[in-house]
Amino acid sequence: MDQIGYINRILDHFEKANCRKLSTPLEVGHMPNAIQADEQPFDTGMYQKAVGSILYAALGTRPDITYAISVLGRYAAQPSTLHCEAIKHLLGYLRRTCEYKLTIYDPRLQHDSNSIVCYADADLGGEADSSTSISGIIICALGILVLWRSKKQTLVAQSTMQAEMIATAYGKV
Repeated sequence: MDQIGYINRILDHFEKANCRKLSTPLEVGHMPNAIQADEQPFDTGMYQKAVGSILYAALGTRPDITYAISVLGRYAAQPSTLHCEAIKHLLGYLRRTCEYKLTIYDPRLQHDSNSIVCYADADLGGEADSSTSISGIIICALGILVLWRSKKQTLVAQSTMQAEMIATAYGKV
């Protein structure tokens, strides 16, 4: 499944059809924070339209951008120019990867006739504002993708191992 046409319309709408193609959804090490006193506010309406448009693609067929857009969506009420730059970066990533497809069935994930495969991962303190971790999970049954999610953990983990154990324990994420 893909949304090539939809993503191209997003790029056209925000005048990014010819922007530089980027290899990551967010800049490496990007930690967006709430707007600071010395930052310039940005056009809230345009930012919210961009977040909503990209979020639709993320929920439908693009789990690779789910984390990035969920983080940027937290600042939709009061975005700064730094948040706008992060949205532009994400649009550059979408330009490079607009032909990515969501594979619903992968025979490599079917180990036997009753197989359910679950992958979970977490970062340590990925949320700059609260020091909480972000969990991610995918679940495949008989080689068919049935669930993918990313969620901020409610507990503050003391180590990477603890963050990953929390991600695994909360399989629902």
